[in-house]
Amino acid sequence: MRLKIEQEALKKETDPGSKARLKTLEIELSALEGYRASAPVRVGNAASTQLQLDAYGELVQLSWRWHRRGQSPDDDYWRFLVELVEAACERWSEPDHGLWEMRGRPRHFVYSKAMCWVAVDGGLKLAEECLRQAPVRRWRKVAREIREAVEERGFDRRRGVFTQSFGSRQMDAALLLLPSAGFVDWQDPRMVATVEAVQEKLMVGGLLLRYRREQTDDGLPGTEGAFLPATFWLAEALARLGRLEAAREVFDRAAGTCNDLGLYAEEFSPGEGIMLGNFPQGLTHLSHIAAAVALAEIQKSATHAS
Repeated sequence: MRLKIEQEALKKETDPGSKARLKTLEIELSALEGYRASAPVRVGNAASTQLQLDAYGELVQLSWRWHRRGQSPDDDYWRFLVELVEAACERWSEPDHGLWEMRGRPRHFVYSKAMCWVAVDGGLKLAEECLRQAPVRRWRKVAREIREAVEERGFDRRRGVFTQSFGSRQMDAALLLLPSAGFVDWQDPRMVATVEAVQEKLMVGGLLLRYRREQTDDGLPGTEGAFLPATFWLAEALARLGRLEAAREVFDRAAGTCNDLGLYAEEFSPGEGIMLGNFPQGLTHLSHIAAAVALAEIQKSATHAS
């Protein structure tokens, strides 16, 4: 009966003519216990109302890569890209909910700031290579400001590592993506130290957590498993640093979590040996491929060098 009432409530909320309709809807279906009693069961996603600054960089970065493959932006798409870069310029200094869609208080996440830099830097590169009009002087100024802010406020000088957010000492698996985004070189001593710190602080049972929940206010109850995409990110990072044996060990541990069809979940519980989270998870598969490519490339380089 309770489930029926909640279904009716959902129908009412999603009715285009209802005054109660919300821009973004999320309700909990308390009559359902969820997979392995992992309540609450939700319909909708309140994260769609969050500010997630990294999205600007993701979109511009994809456009840059698409351009390098021969698909340069036309007039309409360039106007869209300019709007993206302008939004990154305007909002990069705001706190946000970050890549992980944290439900706690907004923070100045280092990965979010770095991806705003990626948006501006990508806009500058596209404007130059595609001979497009853009406020390049202002964009260059903002790019410098973002980098200086990250290197000053998102960096722990005592340990020599990037941190989860400005003023924080916590580590975050998203930091492993900084080199692939172009913000810092793989061999930069700061990045080498960050990879080591992430591995030391977030490794559990051979797999990597996104962050330590007991040290991070993410606004969610309960516990979670190791995040498989992040584990593959670590394998790629170790490979790019030339630590092939360690990279293969991490890669093999993560690769061994697939089912009999070779499909991966979002998370995995090392203690229980079970899949958790979204399944199948596209990000896990993409990260698996990226790590495998990195291992193959570094192995090939090492073989040729010898």
